[in-house]
Amino acid sequence: MDAVEVQRAAAVLGEARRVVVFTGAGMSAESGVPTFRDDLTGLWARFDAEQLATPEAFHADPDLVWFGEALSEAALTAAVEAAASCDVLLTVGTSGVVYPAAEIPRVAARVGATVIQINPEPTPLDRVATLNLRGPAATVLPALVALAWAPPSA
Repeated sequence: MDAVEVQRAAAVLGEARRVVVFTGAGMSAESGVPTFRDDLTGLWARFDAEQLATPEAFHADPDLVWFGEALSEAALTAAVEAAASCDVLLTVGTSGVVYPAAEIPRVAARVGATVIQINPEPTPLDRVATLNLRGPAATVLPALVALAWAPPSA
């Protein structure tokens, strides 16, 4: 984690009036929630996708997420509107490749918002982000928040 970049991001965040936080599977993984695509711990590494993508599997587990399942139009519209009206968008732990959701940070960037990406690895959002903070969210976010809203020194 680059301390100078974190300080730059904290200064921008501390001055922001409207912040949007966009999270992905990386945030889930750090919280202990299995992702689908991780080579070692992802659900597809442990289960056969063809076995899960059946009506029987769906009825056995109503929490199953189907690939190609559309986002609710209302949720997507609300997310686009939030991104279009923010001055800072934090993108945390996302690959930036799953559409239409991956378009949200791009919307914010197009309207002039500062996009701050927090991710251990490079992503396609590197080109969109004003600042790229490399590291796990569990490390970077607390440091960022502590700097952005630090109490004034006595």
